[in-house]
Amino acid sequence: MASLSSPSAPLARLRAWLIAALLVVLAMNTASAAGAPIYSTTGVASASNSCIAPTLCGIFGGGVDNPGQAANGTSTTDNATIVKFIAVGKSVSLRLGLDRRASAGDRAGVLVAPPASLAGVSALGTYTLRTYLRGSSTALETQVVSLAVVQSLRVAAGTGRPVQMEFVAQQAFDDIELEIGGTVDALYRLNVYYGYAVQSLVQQPVRGLTSHFPAGDLTPYYNTAITPGDLVSVCGNTNIYNPEFAVDNSLTNHATFGTFISVNCPSSLSVKLESSKTAPAGYYAGFVLGSSGIIDLAALSALRITTYKTINGVSVKQESATGANLLDVKLLPDGKYQVSFPTKFAFDEVKIEQISALAALNNLDIYYGFGVEPTAFTGTTRYLSDFGQPVSNTNYATNTSAVVCVGCGVSNPAGAADNDPTTKAVINIGGGIASTAELKLDLRAPGSGNVKTDVGQAGYRAGMIISNNSGLLDASVLDRLTLTTYDAAGNLLESASGSSLLSLNLLPDGRQEVSFLTTKNFASIQISASSTVALGVNINVYQAFADNLAGGIITTIIPLPVELTAFVGKWTNGAAELNWATATEKNSSYFAVERAISSEAAFKTVGQVAAAGSSSSPLSYKLRDAEAGTLGVSMLYYRLRQVDTDGTQSFSPVVVVTVGKAVAVPQLEAYPNPAPDAQAVQVRLINMPAGSSMVQTYSEMGQLVSQQPVGEATTGLALPRLAPGLYHVVLRDAAGQRLATQRLVVGSR
Repeated sequence: MASLSSPSAPLARLRAWLIAALLVVLAMNTASAAGAPIYSTTGVASASNSCIAPTLCGIFGGGVDNPGQAANGTSTTDNATIVKFIAVGKSVSLRLGLDRRASAGDRAGVLVAPPASLAGVSALGTYTLRTYLRGSSTALETQVVSLAVVQSLRVAAGTGRPVQMEFVAQQAFDDIELEIGGTVDALYRLNVYYGYAVQSLVQQPVRGLTSHFPAGDLTPYYNTAITPGDLVSVCGNTNIYNPEFAVDNSLTNHATFGTFISVNCPSSLSVKLESSKTAPAGYYAGFVLGSSGIIDLAALSALRITTYKTINGVSVKQESATGANLLDVKLLPDGKYQVSFPTKFAFDEVKIEQISALAALNNLDIYYGFGVEPTAFTGTTRYLSDFGQPVSNTNYATNTSAVVCVGCGVSNPAGAADNDPTTKAVINIGGGIASTAELKLDLRAPGSGNVKTDVGQAGYRAGMIISNNSGLLDASVLDRLTLTTYDAAGNLLESASGSSLLSLNLLPDGRQEVSFLTTKNFASIQISASSTVALGVNINVYQAFADNLAGGIITTIIPLPVELTAFVGKWTNGAAELNWATATEKNSSYFAVERAISSEAAFKTVGQVAAAGSSSSPLSYKLRDAEAGTLGVSMLYYRLRQVDTDGTQSFSPVVVVTVGKAVAVPQLEAYPNPAPDAQAVQVRLINMPAGSSMVQTYSEMGQLVSQQPVGEATTGLALPRLAPGLYHVVLRDAAGQRLATQRLVVGSR
């Protein structure tokens, strides 16, 4: 299911602009790294140094050896070398000309490394980056390199792995300079390979909904509650302060969970999504939060997020997620978090509950709820180390070195290079002396077989999907991990080490992504783990990846005036039948059904259906693909492309149809309906799925009133006694997926 829209009227455009201006939504949205990277390949280089006491410079001097070698290419074999001796007040600098002008917003930096022969040298002193316009001696911007990045040079010392020193430029430039000042160790050397300007991953607009509403009475858009039933009188206050701030238009206002009361009184806050529209199934549902503590695995086990959908005026529960194996967490600017999960059902309301005590979640700030399309969290391009039959020393390779280390190494390395995302390699480094284990993985380009190509683009993230057997990776583990990229020829490109340079994201299944932003196209990624005498490393590695997923803030959220509430496919009477429905449409021109014969094949249009244009009433559409059975495949993939009158296009998620197999749809029927006597209400069940299922009854307020287990052979059951009112009877499978639902009226309404 997907939501499709194109706001074209002036009021709609104004509304979209206001949403874009007001809403700071999530991290890690769709991104692109368009635009070729810029390097110092002009041959233009100049070196300078200065000294407070000039007479000492000759004795304790320094300078730059071979400055032109940092301006004649982008290899890590040719380099300039900055030489720095102890000298109070002395500085040494190298300025490099770029091959064309870089833009504001680009990552500006230099790639450097201590010589491998000086493994023991420390990297103290002051490192400063400056940008210039060619021919000017006045710096445009000056950025002191952080101490954390400087300290990462100590990790690189002795390995020969280049490290980035960079910042995001706010002005256009075409020269970049690195200056080393302060006091360093006697005879300190730093290799400089090249200067660069790489376009930052660009935040793209995404479709979605948030819990922001215009000023006025906000009470219809939120609800606070505690455990229903007799406990209400015991629990008392819901312990949520300023709930209206989670649905207003302010970026800074927030509701707050107070101190947790008890496990019998979990406080909850529900928020409607804007304009009472529905986020389609597959969208991520969640909240933007702020906390004085750390939202980690323990904190996630204390949070539950639930979605609801309004059916016939009643808010009906759809699904819930709790814990690190279901919830996705990403760090936002200003210390905020987004906590969400990918949905299976459409929703128009999101609820958050604190279900157990945890000090880190006391006084948890809740800024707003959201439902946004998956590309906000997945990016548009992604490559993996997912070979069908990975070959040792071709698609993956390992290396272990240790002075004293028992059991060190990488087990099952092929598990991180195959196309099964659940298999894994294991890197184990016990506490030892100078112990290191490395796993190098190639990235697969679709259609390339085992041929190695530089599929990762400069500016993309390079990373590994990993997990730690003892829980979340912390700084002590990250400080002993290094990621390194290589090109298709096997040349070492660049690396990042430690918690200061490596980025970490928690995935919905509890695994984590560790990555860094690149400056060169790459084909392979290596993860290295090292130990100290006291601390070892034991991590699981599932896959390597390269993608264009950006960190930061979504700049634009496109509203959903066209609301697709269903898109399903089934095999019937020798053909694939595609059905879809909309709740509302605005300026919609037509729908095109597109088909692919495999998960990696290109989509082709198989049919087109005219849309209603603009409508506020539910509408249904259907298209039959009569050629589906002639294609010689067992599975077909379909998606819906909706086109607005101004040419704007939107796509639904993909549905899969099994060729030649008609699937019986489970059905549920409550009777009599309306029911004068609750004891007489029966539920008839048809086409029950294999395994266990559950029949659940929800009240008009969305509260679970009863649930009864049923099996494949169950054909009917009696509902428990129900008070007069409106109910929804829902059939769910063992995974909690809704299979069928019916509205039930008990007594007069």
